Amino acid sequence: MAGTLHLNLTRLPSIWATYPRVLLTRRPPITEVEDPQQISVTVRGVRIDAGSVEGYAAMCGFDPAAGLPVTYPHVLAMPLHLKIFAQRAFALRPMGLIHLANSIECLGVLEPGRPVDITVAACNYQRTDAGLAFDIATEIGADGQALWRETCVFLSRWPEPVGRTGARPPRPPKAPKDAAVLAEIDVSPDTAWAYARVSRDFNPIHLSDRAARFFGLRGAIGHGMWSLACSLAQAPLPEIPRGARIHTQFLTPVQLPARVAVKEWIAEGQKKRALCDLRTGRVHMYAWWEAVIPA
Repeated sequence: MAGTLHLNLTRLPSIWATYPRVLLTRRPPITEVEDPQQISVTVRGVRIDAGSVEGYAAMCGFDPAAGLPVTYPHVLAMPLHLKIFAQRAFALRPMGLIHLANSIECLGVLEPGRPVDITVAACNYQRTDAGLAFDIATEIGADGQALWRETCVFLSRWPEPVGRTGARPPRPPKAPKDAAVLAEIDVSPDTAWAYARVSRDFNPIHLSDRAARFFGLRGAIGHGMWSLACSLAQAPLPEIPRGARIHTQFLTPVQLPARVAVKEWIAEGQKKRALCDLRTGRVHMYAWWEAVIPA
């Protein structure tokens, strides 16, 4: 193994000081990356800012009376994600990473004003046919108790997928015909900029057609975590028991501009929510969660 690099910080790093290093640090070609180093960053005593929570909730559509949004801690930890991506020891090119999947565990109560400790790690690297996958694992806690966990699964693609046959990738599935439509939403470049401001995720593939095309996309795409937050925010608010794990699969990006629908249905005893293309019904992303079984 390449070992582990751990950083202890006294405060959350400035994203504006970090972004240039994320963008400009030279990385080797992915085909030369053999044994990536695990990197983790910890900062203690971070206070959750009420104004930031309020702005995030309003942008994503959460009811302000419902408490801290379940997806907000992802935004709180974002400066540490960037800190990892800015390290020379991080061997992959951050721009162009594909967010494949996500899981969130709500283990306790988080609320504005409460000081928390945050640890983020880049770990669990795996070589796949499509590229090199890895996790960004986050834990937020207080007084030695974990209150919130998240695992983001990212993929850095090979220049050419191993075993490529030239066949078109399978089309994403459609939501069931009897799925309930909870909302219809216009998604524009303004939406992406508004989310970037509250989330501090200024990845240019979401904000610029030119930048997105440079990284192999057809044009700017919506933020995946906005898709998840927007879907969970729609009324009726889902009842997600403490300790449940919210699983998310990101299937196809939302090309901007777009018109989407948030849909909900039950399959195999699980309630599912999805962001779907309004015209075709095809699923951009869907989330589901499991009931907690008492020990």
